[in-house]
Amino acid sequence: MSFKKGDIVSFSFEMPSTGDYVKHSAVVLSCDEMYQKEKCYLCAMMTSNGASDRFTFKLEDTMLEKPSVKADTQVRCHLITYVHEEDLGQTTSPLNRINANSMQRLLERINVNVLDN
Repeated sequence: MSFKKGDIVSFSFEMPSTGDYVKHSAVVLSCDEMYQKEKCYLCAMMTSNGASDRFTFKLEDTMLEKPSVKADTQVRCHLITYVHEEDLGQTTSPLNRINANSMQRLLERINVNVLDN
């Protein structure tokens, strides 16, 4: 099983403020080569908490293969972690997928607002 960049998966994400693990959707940011080398994915957490700040990347239904089931869906650009395949449970296919153009915009947003000063 190998997920691709832009796939949306679900796993228990460690919350930075509490250390608790909470199940969240996340978008795969990494390329196939990373998976082949490390057997893990780099993912950014998704939420629908309604926050609006420099780390918010709002997802409209037109950016996704299937409409979102929640209002105010967004990627939290600064909440990035790696996840091993076994942490994805029995998931064999992505929950959804971000289209290529929107994925490129998300990566640019992460670069500007998280990695660049």
